[in-house]
Amino acid sequence: MSSEGTRSVWDLCAVALSSACLVHCLALPLLATALPLLSHVSESHTVHLMLVLMAAPITLWIVWNIVKSGGGRLFPATALAGLSLMLLAVLVPGLEQFEVQLTVVGVLLLGGAHLWRWHQHRIV
Repeated sequence: MSSEGTRSVWDLCAVALSSACLVHCLALPLLATALPLLSHVSESHTVHLMLVLMAAPITLWIVWNIVKSGGGRLFPATALAGLSLMLLAVLVPGLEQFEVQLTVVGVLLLGGAHLWRWHQHRIV
């Protein structure tokens, strides 16, 4: 697989993780109202931490490769802003009341950046 193809696969993996995070943050609370068993999972800090810890290395690896190759600045800035919001939501005590909002905005920034980058590679 070519280098471009490998990057494209990583971007799709990142988009899939971002989508999973959005489903977790938005759909699970709705399902939790109907199924009390899911409420524990939708509110689990450990689940949020695990998702962020999966997203961080992928994002950092892609950002590092783009910066190293002299790529544009829009993707790294947007992706790092999204990842930072996600990390803030999970790691900073006292932000629990804003955890879902910070995470959703972070995921939208991060997933959107990866989707935009993937789309740019598909056009070229």
